[in-house]
Amino acid sequence: MEIVIYVVLASFTLSACSERINYTGYAVKRITPKTESQLAALKQLENIGALFWKEPSARGRPADVLLPPNLQGEMVNILKAMGSTVENLIENIQVLIDNEESAAKRTGQFGWTAYSSFEEINAFLLEQHEKHPNYTRLFSIGKSFEGRDLLVFKISRGSKPKKSIWLDANIHAREWITSAVATFTINELLNGERTGWTRDFDWYILSILNPDGFVYTKTNNRLWRKTRSTGLRCIGADANRNFGFHWMESGSSNNPCSETYGGKSAFSELETQALRDYIPSISKHLVGYISLHSYSQLILLPYGHSNKHIPQYDTYMDLGHRIAQATATRYQTMYTTGNIVDLLYAASGGSMDWVKGTHNINLTLTFELRDTGRYGFLLPPTEIIPTAEEFLDGLEVIVQSLRDGIITPDFKEH
Repeated sequence: MEIVIYVVLASFTLSACSERINYTGYAVKRITPKTESQLAALKQLENIGALFWKEPSARGRPADVLLPPNLQGEMVNILKAMGSTVENLIENIQVLIDNEESAAKRTGQFGWTAYSSFEEINAFLLEQHEKHPNYTRLFSIGKSFEGRDLLVFKISRGSKPKKSIWLDANIHAREWITSAVATFTINELLNGERTGWTRDFDWYILSILNPDGFVYTKTNNRLWRKTRSTGLRCIGADANRNFGFHWMESGSSNNPCSETYGGKSAFSELETQALRDYIPSISKHLVGYISLHSYSQLILLPYGHSNKHIPQYDTYMDLGHRIAQATATRYQTMYTTGNIVDLLYAASGGSMDWVKGTHNINLTLTFELRDTGRYGFLLPPTEIIPTAEEFLDGLEVIVQSLRDGIITPDFKEH
């Protein structure tokens, strides 16, 4: 086993040093541990270089693991010998990456038939603001580590403040589908069939919360997850483990090289500081907070540090089930609702938990968008519009519930 550990670590370290990582032959395996000892062994794979797309969390619950070509046979044989179930999800992820790039080159402009660049998304936001100057604002709530603006697009009809809904995306850099859905939502609120939603609510949409990481996925490493802040050993932190609510309690790593590294301290990242400093200014009117992630097709409720259920849990679960029913209507895409820990794994320090626990916002949800693992983070561009449409079908249930007052304020927990 010591030889295997050395080879795994060397392989991933060399890949991380290249200018632009080529993932030819890299495969994603779904591994399901059946015993506690198998689970413990699976969790150790990250320490020797494996990259988890879906983290191991419990017996009988699968984890998705990215492995380089020279280790797949040996590693899989070891895991099978231990008794874990191993399933092939993606044989060669570079094929999917190449398909994304080909679609972008064919399109050559902003839209939802290909994934857009940081510059194209910002140009779209500016264009929409200039097209609708009387009831939109485009403003920065702060700078990223590398100096990029965190641009919020606000839609507000009328002179008086209304109840507000916040939507953010791409806190994890590689989750491209999230910013595509965010911009699609902006377009629908301004130019599509959902303009009526802006009469009852003000909307704040932050399409790219982690711009440095997002740009890095375009130029160097398609599967980068974290921010790009400098560290002594490794780059970046997991921004969705960096918020100051039960920070670093569970499901976060103190290893700076881990993909779930919670940072040097709570709010160590400029990107999370920007939300920390801006959200209080609108919290008086904020009734809904939605964070977009991928993948798994889940509607997640707080909290990530504990499986203790929030007040009015049954009401929120009922709402989640109705959202899931709505998202399934158009394309029969099935979403599952529940507490983060119950459905995935412990993950303290998340943005949703901080908004709920610190500011007591009525409704806080995380959407894990398509799919369930066939493509994972490399969802084909052909699925952008269907994913966005079904998300909006679910969002309609949220809007109507907030209109009707079904979700009411509850007490603040610490």
